[in-house]
Amino acid sequence: MTRFTPLESDILDALAWDLCDIAPDLAGQFAESLPGSRRNTGSGLFTELIVDRYRPSPLTTPTGRFGTVHAMVGDLPDPVAFQIELREGRLLALHGDAYGQDTRAIDFARVPYDQVFTLDDQGESIAFDPAALMPPSPLLDLHQHTDDEPPPPARPPLISIGPMTRVDDQQAARQLISAISGALTPSAKRQLTGLMSGALSPPVEPVAAEASQGGKKELAPVPISTWLAIIAGVVVVTVLFELNWFFSVFLVVVIGRLVRMPGVLPALARAARRLGQHESRPPER
Repeated sequence: MTRFTPLESDILDALAWDLCDIAPDLAGQFAESLPGSRRNTGSGLFTELIVDRYRPSPLTTPTGRFGTVHAMVGDLPDPVAFQIELREGRLLALHGDAYGQDTRAIDFARVPYDQVFTLDDQGESIAFDPAALMPPSPLLDLHQHTDDEPPPPARPPLISIGPMTRVDDQQAARQLISAISGALTPSAKRQLTGLMSGALSPPVEPVAAEASQGGKKELAPVPISTWLAIIAGVVVVTVLFELNWFFSVFLVVVIGRLVRMPGVLPALARAARRLGQHESRPPER
């Protein structure tokens, strides 16, 4: 369902102003209504107006046709009179009367129009100009201002902080090494220091890397019970957190690699013994 045509909208606004004493809520009914059937009567027009059914009851209850709005429509020599039809204050339709002039060839949805006016009690015409008829109000002055838009903020210069960030990362890594070195055995401390220094230092050439691998110590063997414990722990974590099984296999390999490093198993054994010393046991009776 389409909205009102320009002619219908202007005529309805003029009728709301013309009938403000008879139907003070007419403008609200117009705002919450839609057009229904439309007809060119041959000597005017008819537009059905459908008001929202949930709208409260009108403030007044007049019944009949009301309004003195006129407009010059198309090439008609005489104006067309417009009225609204009310039933107990409820809006029903818009009527246009061309006073016997032939309107069959007029398309009221696209026809040009002008000189919308009303009639007073003496029959004198009063031009309908919403801006001129609006009473003065200080609120209207708020729409008139000369404030300029603020200038766009200046873009700050770009500063490269890459080298400083890398220095800070190296210092933080060295502080971390020094903080946890006291809890490791001398062999594990050397392994950790070598790993961290290798991450902070530039990459080693392939020939130097192969030469350094020849001097590494062999990895310590891991008991079968330790492998079973690692696999069981990874399986439990995988089931609980719904991890990928390929990632679980990779995790088992990584943990086994770390456990085979010299000094790791003794360090874990010492930590377990220390935890056992602080275990809370009930007193014997």
